[in-house]
Amino acid sequence: MLTCTAVVGLILAPMGWVLLLAATVSPHWREFYARPGYSSDVSFFDGLWESCTEVNHLLDGRRQLCQAIPEEVAVSWFMHMLRSLTVLSLLGGLLGYWIANLGIHWWTDPPKPSPNVIGVAGLILILCGGAYLGAVSYMTHQHLENLKSSQVPNQEKFQLGTCLYLGWAGGTTKLLSGVAFTLCFNKQKQRGAPGVPDAPYEVDY
Repeated sequence: MLTCTAVVGLILAPMGWVLLLAATVSPHWREFYARPGYSSDVSFFDGLWESCTEVNHLLDGRRQLCQAIPEEVAVSWFMHMLRSLTVLSLLGGLLGYWIANLGIHWWTDPPKPSPNVIGVAGLILILCGGAYLGAVSYMTHQHLENLKSSQVPNQEKFQLGTCLYLGWAGGTTKLLSGVAFTLCFNKQKQRGAPGVPDAPYEVDY
């Protein structure tokens, strides 16, 4: 029988994956409005894959120009680490969600969940959520260090971007979905423990 914790996991897992996908592809990991030395209607955004400049003019409207991040930044170990963690977290999230659906046995009526399979899916989702949280937390630490450092020019002191908040929300949601699947695994295992009847004995008069 499908438990409430399994249902919670099935709801939270895709929600977290969508949030992480938006955070990964969007160029808003760091932002700079009203940058010193530039016009007040020009904004700057950087992501994992591209760097964007946005001009918000009263008459011409909003225009955005994006290009790939500089080569020296793209080949750095720091960027390789962030890209690897985020992409692996997305792929692992898909794998974990697929394994969870496989373990629930939707093709049976009613579904008969497989505790071991659901437990593996929960562990995968926990690892993926933790990996993404580690990536956004490290990026946040770097931003805050730059903001506090007197050696960094004011023109390079970017603020925390929207994607970092999406990453925290998505990583936490994915982590919670993994915990929900793991709790479901424990409950199912306890129900099927040797020597413990699943239902009262039938009395035949």
